[in-house]
Amino acid sequence: MTYWRMAMKIGSQGHSLWKDCFTRGIAAIGYRYHGKPVVEDCREITEQQYDNIWRQKRPYAAGPRASLRNVAYRMKKGDTIYVKEGIWIAGKGVITKKYAYDANILAGTKGSWGHYVTVDWQRDFILFVCKLDAEQTTVLELDEERLRKIWRIESQAKDKLEATEAEEGEQYTAEVKFRARNRALIDAKKIDSDYRCEVCKMNFKEIYGELGEHYIIAHHKNPIGTRTGSSITTLDDIALVCANCHNMLHKQNPPLTITALRIRMNL
Repeated sequence: MTYWRMAMKIGSQGHSLWKDCFTRGIAAIGYRYHGKPVVEDCREITEQQYDNIWRQKRPYAAGPRASLRNVAYRMKKGDTIYVKEGIWIAGKGVITKKYAYDANILAGTKGSWGHYVTVDWQRDFILFVCKLDAEQTTVLELDEERLRKIWRIESQAKDKLEATEAEEGEQYTAEVKFRARNRALIDAKKIDSDYRCEVCKMNFKEIYGELGEHYIIAHHKNPIGTRTGSSITTLDDIALVCANCHNMLHKQNPPLTITALRIRMNL
């Protein structure tokens, strides 16, 4: 088994396709030359032919050439992929089918990539921060040192979550009382969502375009503010809602349930 770290973003600062890949159960990649793919179906060419095409079209793009080569010729069934999203490791999955090509695999998204492997993504993955000193490498084969670092930080993140079960509401006093919130729990809830309000089904991106992309509010069904001490919160205890529905849920004390508000809205 080989372990990989892979980014799924258009350019270093561009649009992320991780959510789209997660939804489709794939890890995808692609590079273009004059508006067209540098190479198309790599199953139809040898690795040597692949390298020759890249040298002719993009001779100075050694990094992208190596990244796509890894996906097309190196990744295999049973390998594990860790997903890089900025400084975060945002996902983990096992390859279930080796390389394939479909120019329309990401149809309906901002991505025009056609190279991919099929992946069984872990749905309860806990995000964690991990820099490996190879931030510009899109597809990185993890050596023993980097893999040990990932495993160590991943284990710490799991231990912390298991020890506390995302305990929220623990009070502490400085000049005022604060409530401790588990950011990782909310991030995990969002990454596995379609960012659509669970009450009215509104999606901010559909209304506001890119400004509203990946925006949604986490609603605690058991409000933080009414807790007298620490208590356990799970993913099922959090609902993702728009601002309007969030305000309406809290018009009563205790708050309305998601179902109750939908009934009031005749939904």
